[in-house]
Amino acid sequence: MAVSWLVVTLTILFDITAFGLALGAMARRSQASAVSSAPGYLTCSYTRDVSTGLSAAACIFLIIGQVLISVVTKCLCCGASSYRPGAGRICAIILFVFSWISFAIAEIFLIAGASENSLRTSGQVDMGTTTDNLIYCRQVRKSVFAVGAAFTFLTMLCSIIYYFLLAKSEVKGQPWQQNSYQDDPYIGNAPTVGMTAYN
Repeated sequence: MAVSWLVVTLTILFDITAFGLALGAMARRSQASAVSSAPGYLTCSYTRDVSTGLSAAACIFLIIGQVLISVVTKCLCCGASSYRPGAGRICAIILFVFSWISFAIAEIFLIAGASENSLRTSGQVDMGTTTDNLIYCRQVRKSVFAVGAAFTFLTMLCSIIYYFLLAKSEVKGQPWQQNSYQDDPYIGNAPTVGMTAYN
């Protein structure tokens, strides 16, 4: 498996796009403001919901990038015999596992952020607090999208390094198989000492 720069470019493109969308979702998450519409009740006003769509798009691009690199490398399931054992292959396997773990974490946080950002609070009972009304207005925390973006970037790094290490550990050719019988003392043109064929 030679390194395909097209695969590398596409994977980086998809993952960087997902990373940028996750940062955009963090920056454009819905902001709440408390409006007391009636005594004992709290009405929350929200900015436009842009973050949910950005986060969902980030999930899709991240999935495409992860699936692409996994299909090209066959997820280490096929062609395992064509890779020579050694530190490179071990590191590639470790990075492959870490890339899927970080991918799962990124997807969980992005989906959680998108779901929470789409929720709206209205008519919730005010517990009598007059200075902290915002705590009763549901809004997603910035850290949710930040974690999703961080693990998206980590997924890209692990996937690309894994791809290069796996390609490096591939056995390019096995010329010894072609001449394996020529140097055998019992087969082929190897010299014999005082032996005759059996009749």
